[in-house]
Amino acid sequence: MGRKQPQPEDITLQEFQDALGRYEALIGRVSDSKGAKAGQKTLAELDKYRYEEAVQIFGSGDPKRLMGIDEVKTLVEWKLRHGKFRPTLMKLVSSNDTTAVKDTIQEAVGLYKKTADTAAALNVLTKLKGIGPATASLLLAVHDPERVAFFADEAFYWLCSGGRKSPIKYNAKEYQALHEETQKLRDRLGVRAVDVERVTYVILNERGEESPARVEDSKSRAAEEPGAKTSKQPVAKRKKEPVEETKEAVTSARRSKRTKRSS
Repeated sequence: MGRKQPQPEDITLQEFQDALGRYEALIGRVSDSKGAKAGQKTLAELDKYRYEEAVQIFGSGDPKRLMGIDEVKTLVEWKLRHGKFRPTLMKLVSSNDTTAVKDTIQEAVGLYKKTADTAAALNVLTKLKGIGPATASLLLAVHDPERVAFFADEAFYWLCSGGRKSPIKYNAKEYQALHEETQKLRDRLGVRAVDVERVTYVILNERGEESPARVEDSKSRAAEEPGAKTSKQPVAKRKKEPVEETKEAVTSARRSKRTKRSS
């Protein structure tokens, strides 16, 4: 008989710590089931980078170096393997100018350190191609694992949807709701945002040992992560692209037009 799913408002610290303790074994099993292509890192290896190596480099008050395009691409690869796979997202992210990536992240992190305003920092990060609110929250979360929550599906389902895998719009309003609920749990239990993220993954995936990416309904799939804007084009009969990717292209195209007019 499976474990009863605890709720955010009544989960105890012991239940939280127990779930956190099961995360590594769970991600190992999921990683083994997914495998990896030749030359590709396994999910377990990417997970170690996301939660250990990247946090050690960027997550202190005095980061060892600025985050650049290579680190962003590794984190995006983790995101795609850990959750929903979006086929064009990596291509969009990779198309960013390397200097622009460093400068934008430095600006966003600097703003966050001065103001503790996650929404303002995310607004800066989403100027980059392929970076919607969810991916932006991941980049910021690596810089402040104590307080900043990554906009993971599991976290939103458990904290904001009563555990139901309902459609997510991946917009700033939803992220703000997730951020606020994460802070409530942090304050009540005295835990870190990064650990809330992992615990929600365990709670929602332990039974099926698979990401909700494979079980969400068609409505949810059609609304995958707005924020990564794509250009509006005549709609031919083809699969809808995830909105985090598509919306980003729209914004990129508009920025390009504005640049041409002003030049």
